[in-house]
Amino acid sequence: MPEGDVFSPGSVARQLDDCTFCPKMCRHACPVSTASGRETHIPQVKMDRMNQLRLGRGAWSAEATDPLWACTGCRHCTMYCDHGNEPGLVLLAGRAEAVARGAGHPAMAQYGERFRAREQRLAAQRAALFETRLATEGELGYWPGCDAIDKGAADIAAALAVFDRTGLEHIRVVDAPQACAGYPLLAAGHRDLFRWHAGRVAAALRGFRKVAINCSACLYAMRAQYAAEGIHLRTELVSVADLLAPAAANLACPVHRRTVYYHDPCYHARYSGVMEAPRHALAQLAEVREFGWNRTDTECCGGGGLLPKTMPAVADQMARRRLAEVQATGGGMVVTSCATCTFMLKRNAPPSVEVADLATAMAQLSGTAFTPPTHAADDDP
Repeated sequence: MPEGDVFSPGSVARQLDDCTFCPKMCRHACPVSTASGRETHIPQVKMDRMNQLRLGRGAWSAEATDPLWACTGCRHCTMYCDHGNEPGLVLLAGRAEAVARGAGHPAMAQYGERFRAREQRLAAQRAALFETRLATEGELGYWPGCDAIDKGAADIAAALAVFDRTGLEHIRVVDAPQACAGYPLLAAGHRDLFRWHAGRVAAALRGFRKVAINCSACLYAMRAQYAAEGIHLRTELVSVADLLAPAAANLACPVHRRTVYYHDPCYHARYSGVMEAPRHALAQLAEVREFGWNRTDTECCGGGGLLPKTMPAVADQMARRRLAEVQATGGGMVVTSCATCTFMLKRNAPPSVEVADLATAMAQLSGTAFTPPTHAADDDP
């Protein structure tokens, strides 16, 4: 189903009706309900609640709309839906309606202002940390993503070091007033603000022929949701993994190859099809092992859909659940290719599990030196 059709009134109504009368065949695939243990968080119940509100069978209130926020948009339920329904996207439409009716989530109060303030702070932080690598135009740009700037500056430094060592030294960090592609605005129910923000990001990227994105939600939003809002980018967009996969052959392969596990970000695997490139990049330097649930069957780390804001304890439990498999085998290194996934998994990792961003792992495995910059992170929004 084209992304632009998911939010049409007819499509939303059909999907809500389908889910309302469904025998819950996808219930096992919802990581939020599994982590929280609440029946009200399975996809069928969340969609039914939204349907009842749509049909006027309940009042729009923060309490009534609470289940709409128990979703990371990971799309795992869609993988098991015979109708191809998209609860993760349809629930975003419900959130927008809830915000318009003054029934948004309490944790999302004043979110537009908070998002704008964070963008200003992160743009300044990026300029201070990577001033010599910034540019507003060029052949190849690098978009780290807001969580990388805020919480993973060392991963940005590692990526730049790997780029330099593999013949990609001409790449420049995109210098823009924005640090985020705007997905959190969409997840917060502010579709108009998202459209406005997306237009500004598109203008900022116009000077680059190609831009490598280090956030799975940013890549998805730029490729799919911008177009759904009528904003078409002239710039070619690729994931950082797509850029590093062919370049990895230029790195020194260690004599003793370490074993690493690869975690597929949901938005890469189920929205953008980025699965083989990160594995290929890692396979040049290490032995890659798979999680029991991988590729399009990957389990969500809890970082999507603003769940860390609306249900922080559940989001952390999802990350711990994801790493439990590696912990049970005695531990090891887990590598992922999204700044948000890196942050969520790293902060919930047990002592026996090391979590690394793809570029950082490649730097460490190949002996590529880099100097982590220092800054104070702020977890809002």
